[in-house]
Amino acid sequence: MNNSLRSLKAYLQHLRKSSKNLLHGYSFYYASKQSHLDISSYKYEWSSFTTPIKKRSGLPNVNENRLYNMQLAANKIDGLILQPQQIFGFWNRVPRPIIKNGFRSGPMLVRGKLTNDVGGGLCQISTTLFNALLWANFEVIERSNHSIDAHGEKRFFTLGQDATVAYGYKDLIVRNMNQISLLLRLQVFPEKAEVTASIWGTEEIPFDVKVESNVVQELTLPDGGMSGWEVETKRFVGNEEKMNYQAVDIYKPHVPAVAG
Repeated sequence: MNNSLRSLKAYLQHLRKSSKNLLHGYSFYYASKQSHLDISSYKYEWSSFTTPIKKRSGLPNVNENRLYNMQLAANKIDGLILQPQQIFGFWNRVPRPIIKNGFRSGPMLVRGKLTNDVGGGLCQISTTLFNALLWANFEVIERSNHSIDAHGEKRFFTLGQDATVAYGYKDLIVRNMNQISLLLRLQVFPEKAEVTASIWGTEEIPFDVKVESNVVQELTLPDGGMSGWEVETKRFVGNEEKMNYQAVDIYKPHVPAVAG
């Protein structure tokens, strides 16, 4: 499938998903206030999560482009304020990843294969953000794991705690089900090669949060290759450790592509 046809298909799929979100009523609750003037009011850190930006090889300007895409997306999210019951949607904040919108080509996972495409690097932004949101007790409305464990032990996230995004197909949507407004910070630090997402409140977080992910079973191929996994993730909140989030993710086993 050529790039133009794939882009058109993704756009049409995005329109279809937007219609479904409208029917669910999400569109009426999307947070829209993004301001750095109010940051001083949010003094209490509820959660924070950092991932390393690892250098990739093999393609010209791949690291610069990937970093640029990350910063572009972060600028659309950093400083967003969510009132109680308001919703954050990744593709509600981040524009369609095309050249016209300022995005550049970078490494990304498409249909289980690492490739170079416009918007590479956005899944690290969504995964970093998801972890901060998960630990801040946001309700997870929509979230998808990566189809394969592409990087093995070199992965930048805990299995079961990633969040991939694909325009028109996969989104990250969460709701602030806490009693106070919360501030999202999303910062890219090129000099430290890190991305940090954090959630801040006007009051201290009033409960303990525990998140645990456990491998249920390893999935293998008859002829070798990289293992896949079935992983269960749970979140417990409060002194009584009430579970209010549970997900089972499948990472398919695969044979890594051999560079020609």
